[in-house]
Amino acid sequence: MTVDNNTVTSADLVAQSIDFVEQFSDNVSTLLKAMGNVRMHPMASGSVIQTYKAEITKASSRTVAEGEVIPLTKVKRTKDKSYDLTLTDKLRKTTTFEAIQKDGFAQAVTFTDSKLLGIAQKNAKADLFNALTSKGTTAAKGTGLQPAISAGLGKLAALFEDTDGVGKTIAYINPNDLYTYLGNAQITTQTAFGLKYLQNYLNVDVVFMSASIPEGKVVMTVDNNMNFYYVDMRGEAGRAFNMQVDETGLIGATHKQTPESLSYDTIAAGGWLILPERTDGIVTATIEPTATIEPTTPTSVASAGH
Repeated sequence: MTVDNNTVTSADLVAQSIDFVEQFSDNVSTLLKAMGNVRMHPMASGSVIQTYKAEITKASSRTVAEGEVIPLTKVKRTKDKSYDLTLTDKLRKTTTFEAIQKDGFAQAVTFTDSKLLGIAQKNAKADLFNALTSKGTTAAKGTGLQPAISAGLGKLAALFEDTDGVGKTIAYINPNDLYTYLGNAQITTQTAFGLKYLQNYLNVDVVFMSASIPEGKVVMTVDNNMNFYYVDMRGEAGRAFNMQVDETGLIGATHKQTPESLSYDTIAAGGWLILPERTDGIVTATIEPTATIEPTTPTSVASAGH
């Protein structure tokens, strides 16, 4: 029997799911690569991520006389905050029979999938900026953009001076602040995950621009301070729902026909947490306004008549 070329087969469903997964994973990987050495941690849904803080009490003396007892240095590791790793994104959308008939299967489904993909990426970016703007505990300030960044770099240098291999310095800035500083100067930007960034600018390895950063603030850290925890969709639960995944397991997607509504569903799921290793390792630098000099009114001097 000859099969109509427009018939949607199981192979079509799998291909669409794989395409969705690969686009999302590629974009996330591009972002993390641009950020440097962000550590990725695939974990099971429901895992509890525990963060810690260290409290150090130095010894009363560095040196003691021969034969005397060496005083103790006390290092106490205490629990800080815990976070539950769950499926943060469960997304579903429907492509109707009429849309497929009008535009063709591939175009109709690919177009609507791209909208769903955009939502997933937007949610992941929101989680990133929430981690940066809400979890940092170190502050700096400078009059104008460049001094504010310099102050932030100084704080980072002090915080990580005894740590090897901290990686790149990363700054996140509101576009309005950057373009106000630039004026008419031309810059070359690159894009990752929908975010524009500059490399090696103002003594920072990578500068990301996003409206998610409040105007007047620059958020800075080092790439090795950031951890990317995510639900590994390659597990048994993902297989139970016929989720297509790639080798990272970042997100799972599946497509299915829904005959009772003459439609075609796309379902995607994933979960992630972006957490700093050290909350004090995120520096928020405030851009203080530069002083404006009021123009002076010339004083008229009356000349005496002779």
